[in-house]
Amino acid sequence: MSDTSQGPGWWQASDGKWYAPELHPQAQQVQAPQPVPAEEPEGSDEAGEGHFGDGIAAPLYEFQASKLKSGRWFSPNVIRVWPDRIEEYEHHAVRKKGTQAINYYQVAQVRLDRGIRWSNVTVESTGGHTITLKGVPKADGERVKGLIDEAVHAARTGAMQAAAPPPQAAPVYPQASVADELIKLAQLRDSGVLSPEEFEVQKARAMQPPT
Repeated sequence: MSDTSQGPGWWQASDGKWYAPELHPQAQQVQAPQPVPAEEPEGSDEAGEGHFGDGIAAPLYEFQASKLKSGRWFSPNVIRVWPDRIEEYEHHAVRKKGTQAINYYQVAQVRLDRGIRWSNVTVESTGGHTITLKGVPKADGERVKGLIDEAVHAARTGAMQAAAPPPQAAPVYPQASVADELIKLAQLRDSGVLSPEEFEVQKARAMQPPT
């Protein structure tokens, strides 16, 4: 409040006094900033459900796809990660049930797409077929990809070993010929080292076929 205007925006009230702009009755009040609502947690329908196993009695990982992300509310796919393959069990309301599988020696790439809370793990075969685990809990995503990567490496290593030619056997060198042996025996007989009877015995042995 002042007896004179103090600058632009000052206004004179009915009492003859001048008031600052922010005291004008029609001045817009500055609203306090509205708190930003916290991000709502993703619905349970966005997450799939997975369980790890031993790979013998149960799959290494069995995953029921997210109802929302898979696009099928009543019959989401079930994907099983086995030591030698990954398979996708499809259950359609109209079409028949079926299972598609990718053997690990056929895998072209394994991709992990990380989200804020959920991840997608995609396995693509050399023939272009893909199986995607959509909505994997983020804590499971890295482990699942690691399991598949290890299985792919083992499958490729085994395939390479199976395709490798067998090692060649060491060459077998023939023993001294029978003729050379008989010559030596004759020399021993002529020199008196062997008697005629001993010569005949050794000669018979040398002429026997190898067993």
